[in-house]
Amino acid sequence: MQLETVRFGSLEVAPDAVITFTQPILGFQEYRRFVVLPGPSEYLWWLQSTESGDLAFILMDPAVVVPDYRVEIRPAELSELAVASIGELDVYTLVVVPEDKRKVRTNLRAPILINPKLRLAKQALLDRSDYPIQFFLAQPHQGQGQAREASNAGLNP
Repeated sequence: MQLETVRFGSLEVAPDAVITFTQPILGFQEYRRFVVLPGPSEYLWWLQSTESGDLAFILMDPAVVVPDYRVEIRPAELSELAVASIGELDVYTLVVVPEDKRKVRTNLRAPILINPKLRLAKQALLDRSDYPIQFFLAQPHQGQGQAREASNAGLNP
């Protein structure tokens, strides 16, 4: 299928590459179909809507900045994604890249979970309270280069 995008121009996307969200991403109720595209580094990807060429998010591997990052979800959520365990899912977090690159952040409390086999996804809301909604990537911690890489992606809110 042909996909016209603002960031990437015209893309040819295989229909079986499309991921369907069982529930929409918070704040984007009208959009449920996306493709994952390579990003500016090995731990950043683009989540491009197939329903709106100007809607794309940056995804990251949260384990890059929080090596012991763990997702615990209810059995009903596992069923919703047609898996028996969290290990069957790809886990990402959304990255926000504002004009002030020192404020590049990711939401560790609401990861994006993708079943790569069946191409199903959802944004989970974790009950675990010690993961912040705004984890600033420019703060000094392990994996300090992430803010620079996300900045190179050039996404504005």
